[in-house]
Amino acid sequence: MKIFFGAAIQGASNRKERAAVHKQIIDAIKSCDCAVISEHTTGKDYETTANLLEETLGPMPPKGMARTVLIRNKMIELIEGEIDGAIFEVSTPSLGTGIEIAHAYLRPRLGLPAIPVIALYQKNYWPNNLSTMIRGITETEVPGFVVKEYDEPGNAAKFIPELLGNLVE
Repeated sequence: MKIFFGAAIQGASNRKERAAVHKQIIDAIKSCDCAVISEHTTGKDYETTANLLEETLGPMPPKGMARTVLIRNKMIELIEGEIDGAIFEVSTPSLGTGIEIAHAYLRPRLGLPAIPVIALYQKNYWPNNLSTMIRGITETEVPGFVVKEYDEPGNAAKFIPELLGNLVE
């Protein structure tokens, strides 16, 4: 199975801290014999993140608008491409991650196959808690959408085998 993993990278108050959480989740996904199509969220700094993006997306123009547009378009292509599911870590608010989530769960409206979409959230991590725009998505409204809350950073990955097991059932 091919899984898209997304999470905030620019708005994180501590990119290194969240990169470690993202790495744990990605490693858990891979341990379930799934491929993660991009690991750019594990970058602990701008340079590493850019290099990881380039590994996934190919050569990029220099920093600037052309690069920004290319990254946005390529990420949307990945989400609307041949993936079997999408997992997002949503503890840090992110406009970009929100757009990616919407593209993932709105695939059927674009004539694409529906995929399961999982949002992982660390309870009480962000001062205002999880966005209403994410928490308000229900299984009834969006079949296959799951929000899973965890308590400690190291516990995010423990749900992955169960959640991915449910994808193939």
